[in-house]
Amino acid sequence: MKIDRPLALRLALAVGAAFLASLALTWLMHDRMTARDAHRLIDMAFEDVEGAITEAVDRRLIRQAMIFRDRIPALRAEPVWKDPAASVARLREVADELRVDELCVIDADGILTHSADARDIGFDFRTIGGQAGEFVPLLDSKTEFAQSLRPNSRAGDPIKYVGVWLPGGGFVQVGCREASVRRLARSAVTGLTHNRHVSGKDGYIVITTARGTIVSHPDPTLETGFWRDPGPDCYWQRRDIEGFPVYAVVPKHAAVVERRVLVGTSAFLNAAALVLAAVLVGLVIASWVRAQIRARRAKEMAMAADIQENAIPRVFPPFPEERRVDLYASMKPAREVGGDFYDFFFTGPDRLVFLVADVSDKGVPAALFMMRAKTLLKNLAQSGRSLADAVREANDALCEGNAANMFVTAWIGELDLSGGHVRFVNAGHNPPVRLCARDGSAAFLHARPGLVLGAMSGVPYRTGEIDMEPGDVLYLYTDGITEQADPHGGLFGEERLLASLQSGGFLEHPESCAGAVLAFVDAHAAGAPQSDDRTQLVVCWRGPVTSARPRV
Repeated sequence: MKIDRPLALRLALAVGAAFLASLALTWLMHDRMTARDAHRLIDMAFEDVEGAITEAVDRRLIRQAMIFRDRIPALRAEPVWKDPAASVARLREVADELRVDELCVIDADGILTHSADARDIGFDFRTIGGQAGEFVPLLDSKTEFAQSLRPNSRAGDPIKYVGVWLPGGGFVQVGCREASVRRLARSAVTGLTHNRHVSGKDGYIVITTARGTIVSHPDPTLETGFWRDPGPDCYWQRRDIEGFPVYAVVPKHAAVVERRVLVGTSAFLNAAALVLAAVLVGLVIASWVRAQIRARRAKEMAMAADIQENAIPRVFPPFPEERRVDLYASMKPAREVGGDFYDFFFTGPDRLVFLVADVSDKGVPAALFMMRAKTLLKNLAQSGRSLADAVREANDALCEGNAANMFVTAWIGELDLSGGHVRFVNAGHNPPVRLCARDGSAAFLHARPGLVLGAMSGVPYRTGEIDMEPGDVLYLYTDGITEQADPHGGLFGEERLLASLQSGGFLEHPESCAGAVLAFVDAHAAGAPQSDDRTQLVVCWRGPVTSARPRV
């Protein structure tokens, strides 16, 4: 086939224009995606470090409250103590010694009897409610309580209160404004971010004073220096946590290098394909190339689907000789290869580990990342480590070489089949639902979640615990259940999920429970396309009955 020169020139110009447009669009899309992913990781880093700062500040202020409590017997022996109004000046002296702004003593009836501020004397904590009412439980229990830094209901300026119980009834209360919090807790937060990184080892978190003096930096040699704006070469944000300015920084250079490689590779391949198609054989070659690409993509997707299909258990009941527990799980991908997975396995004669997880992406990369996460969690859990240590080490391993910035949310539980005790770790996943056999109620198992797996290394994970009764059920799921939309965009949501689980008769039949929830979700969708993978895992503890189970 011969093409005349004017037509060839026009075709070449059209191809060149299309190439430049695609290059510009690709560059713009990668730029926006890089910025979005960086800020998402920054937000998750803030959530994690906020808990650590709050815990450190609370410990420091509760320590001051305990020092004040220990001085109460000596203060009561002073003549001035018998006159609450006259004792104000004395308590003001003690407050200055402890470097706090407010000191109060509350008796067993909840009445504020002594204070460093005469206006507070006579307050009734049992009836006043609001911010003060949160301390009422200290009247009936020997414990401590710390509030967050918040505007004071009377003065309006931010203040943080902590309370500690008193022997013989009542409690003492200590209050600190922002400046006092920073002075007292500065040593507690110093070095807090030495081992905390954002998006690999290049990103970092910095804590400063109100004037910008650095109190915690991954590089200890920079501490006591002054914070400086990292400039346009970094993605960064600031948040104030317990009175301390906190900065999270992700340098752009790593993301920019990756973006240039992707855009350059795309540009080269697009130019080669367009020029060859236009100059040599035109639409025939282009059509053939597209067919080949589709065939290769289909082959890769089929292979990844086989990997995923073979990676998760599909035979139920999985342990037919084990009568103490019933299990059922299902997964319905939204695409050929989903990002969800579940697993369950024994780590001892009476210990069953079960989990549900959701990878942040879809397709072949998500399937491979899923396989790596699943293998790590199982191997580490079966190695004898505690559940929290196994999750922490799996997170560290997933962070290594994670250039695509993928992450996994997961809820992992360990059930003691002999007594029904459950230990669990939540790595940024949806809370499961507990169905109570005693009264048929259903409630979410809310606990403070840890950071998702694969986002930041060196993160500790907390272990939660519950005790199940015979016949109780734990229902685990991914957000493809609660975030399924109807034709008008309304989500299925957590309330409908609870209503579905309480509709009846599922405590004895885990498979019926999962099937009923899917039926409710399909009815809500009313023909709307499935928006995400739908994965469920139902665990029913039957009680400590005698059973025979295959050897682990």
